[in-house]
Amino acid sequence: MTSTGGSGQIILPALRARMGEWWYYITAMKMSDIAERISIAKEIHRSESLQDLLQRNLTDRATGIADYLTGQGQRLFNSLVVGTYGGDPKWHEVSIRSGPYNLEGEVPSHVEGILGLLVLDGSEKLFAIDGQHRVAGIRKALERNDALGAEEVSVIFVAGVTQDHRHEDPEGFERTRRLFTTLNRYAKPVSKTDIIALDEDDSVAIVTRSLVEEHPLFFGKVSLGQGNRIPSNDQKSFTSIVTLYDSLDAYLQKGTRPSWNRFKRLRPGEEKLKDILEEANLLWDTYCASFPELMEFSEVQASEDIAAKFRHQEGGHLLFRPVGLLASVRVAHDLMNSIGLSIQEAVGRVARVPMDLQHEMWTGIVWNGISRRMIASGENQSAARKLMFFAAGGDLTYLKTTPSDLKTEIAGLLNRDEKDISLEGFSFVP
Repeated sequence: MTSTGGSGQIILPALRARMGEWWYYITAMKMSDIAERISIAKEIHRSESLQDLLQRNLTDRATGIADYLTGQGQRLFNSLVVGTYGGDPKWHEVSIRSGPYNLEGEVPSHVEGILGLLVLDGSEKLFAIDGQHRVAGIRKALERNDALGAEEVSVIFVAGVTQDHRHEDPEGFERTRRLFTTLNRYAKPVSKTDIIALDEDDSVAIVTRSLVEEHPLFFGKVSLGQGNRIPSNDQKSFTSIVTLYDSLDAYLQKGTRPSWNRFKRLRPGEEKLKDILEEANLLWDTYCASFPELMEFSEVQASEDIAAKFRHQEGGHLLFRPVGLLASVRVAHDLMNSIGLSIQEAVGRVARVPMDLQHEMWTGIVWNGISRRMIASGENQSAARKLMFFAAGGDLTYLKTTPSDLKTEIAGLLNRDEKDISLEGFSFVP
């Protein structure tokens, strides 16, 4: 779609439109032209420190975008918003009414003047107002595979003012900066719930959806709200979909967290996905076999309010709370990695740990018996994981701590003297 001619000239078929005070042009550019012509960071910020801050952020995210471009055959970007300043851009309108078209009826008046050619002579400055990370990622991807340069990305051009010309047109520069902040402020990040529901590359999201649709422990029994929390009036759900995703993410992880995150950006082959799904099903089948409460829950119809039997104002079962379920899966994974246990052996050990929230092991750690609420702070969740791991026979050095340090940690959370804390009372597996 993009053609070039002359000295740096570029000719782009485009649509012209208006919104508010902005006239803008919608077109597409080759990735090679984007990498070569569109600048980032410095044209928006006057401060060198702010330029450096944005540049570091761009560098951090560019690798992930480059991985996506070079590894995903079904790649697609939304439009870049690009400011253009200086030069001598020209708009050549294409008339629809006078063209050799066989259109039925009158052409609407608003269509006339919308089609044309946008000609840039190469002397103008082009700078990314929205899409800096994608521009940086395109550059990095072309370093790996220059054949991508022929592929095209949708671009929206607006007439902006760069920071080095702000004194000549302060109002124009302010308007350009406002557009930059507005686009970035109101571009709402994709929530984790949306990723779980829609992502076709993240293998954990794919497996989570499969379990929610097919596994008896989860089918019709998962809270679909944002975050980990389960509404207090929800008497049907075993857990939340975010907790299920986070639990699977912890259990299925292979290698380091950065390498695992990179793996989740690209959809694996169908055989690999099948293996991951089998691994996930085995985890929850083992949980049901090891915990009678989960087996009972999995066997009831989704419409029944049986969750109230295991999650109520007096506490109930630890696994029916997102904090407890996630901690238990992490502990099972820790036991498998640190001792070499099978999934059945690891979950079996976890099942020997007291699961009643009113047990002294959990009071003040994850359960507040006075307010009758879960304690979900990060430090309490961390202590709960270590305590459960120790109780299940794990070696605390694997979690980079010691029994003495754990005693100190628990004493601090309970506001008690350290000499009153005895971990021996929390050891349930020799």
